[in-house]
Amino acid sequence: MKTVGVIAHPRRNCSEVFAAVIGWAQERDVQLLTLPEVRTELLPSVERVQPAELVASADLVLAAGGDGTILRALSLAAPARVPVLGVNLGRLAFLAEVDPSDVADALTQIERGSHEIEERLALDCRWQEDGRDICVRAFNDVVLVRSPGHGEAALAVSVGGQLFARFAADGVIAATPTGSTAYTLSAGGPIVSPLTEAILVTPIAPHGLFSRTLAIAASEQLRIDVLPSGGNVVVESDGTQRSILEPGAAVTVAASDTRGLLVRLGSTTFYARARRKLQLTDPLDLSSDDRAGP
Repeated sequence: MKTVGVIAHPRRNCSEVFAAVIGWAQERDVQLLTLPEVRTELLPSVERVQPAELVASADLVLAAGGDGTILRALSLAAPARVPVLGVNLGRLAFLAEVDPSDVADALTQIERGSHEIEERLALDCRWQEDGRDICVRAFNDVVLVRSPGHGEAALAVSVGGQLFARFAADGVIAATPTGSTAYTLSAGGPIVSPLTEAILVTPIAPHGLFSRTLAIAASEQLRIDVLPSGGNVVVESDGTQRSILEPGAAVTVAASDTRGLLVRLGSTTFYARARRKLQLTDPLDLSSDDRAGP
């Protein structure tokens, strides 16, 4: 490993992470790169480069922050097939693999090859705007949500050209398994293993009896039409607003050929992380029962 790119949350205290990374790199003559947004006094001896140059040069991207920071790192690194190591500076951070105190040890394990690379499904989302074809990539989710002041959203969900349901609702979420523990979970959707090849479609506060998540194969194409009976909708991907669409517009969602690559060290699993971060507790009469499983 010759070069490590460092991406960090601009408002979180990253001093422990930076000190560990710099010390580890200096011992091994590994080059560090970071982005112009990282203040000079935080990484004074590290070269600032543009995102494209960072991922083109790096063998590994270290992302220090919450899930938002790690998602951003994935979006930059995935096209170049560069793996991302997530360092947890957030509250939940399902995507993070290590805490700041473990950074140096994690980098050493990666250097030795004592790690695995976990692929994460991404979604390519397309629509037309002002005569242009727009495409954005989402690792968590793409959301069509009602625009404030424009009434409820009226949306039609079709799979493979076949209408499934029409919703009068606050919106609709199309999520990857990675995103199942984000907005989709808050809207009542299921927790799905990140290794599952599926796209989850969840209505947000629908005005009707049907409010269940639809899970479709990753090989299927999803289409969401904005119907004339509703108002404008805002399109968001991974929490960032991308556009405002008027009735008559449509968004297609399909699995991307580009996958995110996350470093896993084997110290924990998705299920252990989910149990801890969602603060799942057992009933008192089962918590000490050996027959209840681990």
